Amino acid sequence: MIKNANSDLWAGCIGLALSVAFWFSIDEEIMRLSIMFPKAMIAIMALISILLLIKGILKAERQDLFNVGSNKRVLITALLFFVWGVAISYLGFFVSSVLAILAQAWYLALARRKVTLATLALWLAVAAGEVAFFYLIFTRLLHVPLPEGILI
Repeated sequence: MIKNANSDLWAGCIGLALSVAFWFSIDEEIMRLSIMFPKAMIAIMALISILLLIKGILKAERQDLFNVGSNKRVLITALLFFVWGVAISYLGFFVSSVLAILAQAWYLALARRKVTLATLALWLAVAAGEVAFFYLIFTRLLHVPLPEGILI
């Protein structure tokens, strides 16, 4: 636990550093229309980071970091995101994303309640619908190729 830190200042610095890293890692070979969305998201992230920096400087609030919630859940969530990133290459975007959303929802729900098979089935349908929606938008409307794996 980090005691007595300015969380807005920390978040702004980390967000701005990530924005710069993402911006300079953009492949210039990508089609102009395909790169518009990532550039817009990076710009929004940078703007929010700058606003957090300004707030952290002008209205500094100090608090203990990592003392609320479960650090174990944060680490397992990060691990699930990492596994999802690796799984995309093997299973493809659609299958790995549905499984990642389902696993994340199941794991986080276990902290508050018992999860039944019917609940998992409903979550599977919602996750598949959500991923299908974004898959179609990116592949058909924006013409962004998404990784394909053994199924889709």
